Amino acid sequence: MQPLLSIPSLPTDSLPEPWSEVFRRIDRPTPFPALIEPILQWRLDMEEADLRVALYWVLKKKWNSKLKIPLKLKQAKLYKPWGELLFRTLELSERLHKVDHPATQHYVDAADWYLHLMLETKRISNDVIIDNEAGGKTPFVQERYSIIGSLKAQRNPVNPQTSPHFYRLVEVALTLEPQDEFNNRYWKPFLRACSQWTEMTASRLCRETFIEGNIIMQRRGQGRAEIPFFSLP
Repeated sequence: MQPLLSIPSLPTDSLPEPWSEVFRRIDRPTPFPALIEPILQWRLDMEEADLRVALYWVLKKKWNSKLKIPLKLKQAKLYKPWGELLFRTLELSERLHKVDHPATQHYVDAADWYLHLMLETKRISNDVIIDNEAGGKTPFVQERYSIIGSLKAQRNPVNPQTSPHFYRLVEVALTLEPQDEFNNRYWKPFLRACSQWTEMTASRLCRETFIEGNIIMQRRGQGRAEIPFFSLP
């Protein structure tokens, strides 16, 4: 995980509109209260930096195959499954906004839908970090696999109260799921990306990160030793 300031802002100027503005807004650091504890702010900045690296992969795959990920290759590859999932979500947004469905009427265009999806993702992730419940990766991974199983069974497991934008995305997608062209080009790649991202999260390469006092701690899995990662003086 990288401090936010060490990862350059997304190179959005060359993107077509409205995507350029959308990615600028997604890339903008989330404002938090000035009185937030410094160690918690540092942890939230780490998450923003991780997301920024994943979004570099989205830009690379969608618009610029020569784009350099601002990390060493071995590190950059760790973020590729997350970037692939975000890319597949973007592709779904573009395809599904063309569908005549009540859910699509909430958004000006596909870019607007994707913006809301990403801001929703950032909000949920930040809430988890602020709650700081170090329960291990297993419950999270099991929940992800349960969601993937429901999606494969053509059921919408998403809570419309907490994740309305993703809920609508799934609702519209399931109306097209019987169509081979949609299934092969959009839905199956999205489900595959969900699985690969979850597998990466479950692996030893991904560590649970949480705060103890004034220290950011990491743990590879249930029952494994806790490792101090960062502390403030």
